[in-house]
Amino acid sequence: MKRSMKKVLAGFTLVELMIVVVILGILAAVAIPAFTRYVKRSKTSEATGNISKIYQGEVAYFNQASEQSVASFASATQTPSTTPSASKYPAQPTNFTSNSGWSAIGFSVDSPLYYSYVASASASNFTAAANGNIDGDNINSTFSRSGSLNAGEIQGAQIVITNELE
Repeated sequence: MKRSMKKVLAGFTLVELMIVVVILGILAAVAIPAFTRYVKRSKTSEATGNISKIYQGEVAYFNQASEQSVASFASATQTPSTTPSASKYPAQPTNFTSNSGWSAIGFSVDSPLYYSYVASASASNFTAAANGNIDGDNINSTFSRSGSLNAGEIQGAQIVITNELE
């Protein structure tokens, strides 16, 4: 009876503990890269959402301008003026509202940004772009979407993504 009681109180063997450590190491090796990819992908959702808003604003601006017989698209300078790197750039709504191009499109951001935005336009086409460096490695990810006037109708292209997760 004493011998079996000692065995019950003995605890785990070194081999059992090493097996647990190896299993945890394997799980960490798989989970950490997957988690970092997930975090990067969540940061890119800001760019795709805002590019869509800029595109819709350009279409609305064109439709409103064409009602006044001055059909054109609006241009807006890069805002913020430098590309944010690895951390969010503190957004200041005045950056967007003080620029007549962003006001014309009706685009503004009140929350901190991972990307800088620009809208370039001519009389018959426009391009909305977002540039950012979400992990601070000096490689920018770029999202852009263009639209062009074709026989009086705006034809939009798909969002073009370059170096999405850098």
